[in-house]
Amino acid sequence: MHAMHPLHPMDPMDGAFTLAWQHAVGHVLPEDLPMAAARLLADGLDSPALRDLAGRHRHEDTRELDALLHRSLAELGVQAPDHDTAERCLLHHLAALLVAGDLTPEEAAVRLWHGMAETATEAEARFLEIAVTEDYYVHDPEYHRPEEVRSWRTRLRTAAVELVAAEDNPPAPARHSARGRAH
Repeated sequence: MHAMHPLHPMDPMDGAFTLAWQHAVGHVLPEDLPMAAARLLADGLDSPALRDLAGRHRHEDTRELDALLHRSLAELGVQAPDHDTAERCLLHHLAALLVAGDLTPEEAAVRLWHGMAETATEAEARFLEIAVTEDYYVHDPEYHRPEEVRSWRTRLRTAAVELVAAEDNPPAPARHSARGRAH
């Protein structure tokens, strides 16, 4: 996934933060890190570890690729989010995609799971609850009346709109310095 962080889209450093949270929640696998690093380089970010990672092969030792990602983030001055923050970023990302019409409610719901984002805000928890606890509309729609499925879709879209508009978003990416910027 090469989308910018939906909460802070104007800063190219957010591409590194986005990669970090997407990797933390399993949306970017270790073998995909070299290509993701190459995209960050193309976006204007630069560091020795990022160049090293971009030059690696996807079949190399995943522990080494992970270590290079974390070294790249440190060199870029981007603090990797903790797992809970990464999950909150995923909630906001999926809500933004749903609101934009880039995902269906079903596609958003299947990317979420029970027990995620333990420090979720009220808006995040509502979005997550509708998506996850009512996911039987996704897995067994034929056992429900069409109006029930439409109602669930509407509730999830409404919760997504509320989440996108919420003031209490995950924290912006913490930066230690701007030394990773190119030119």
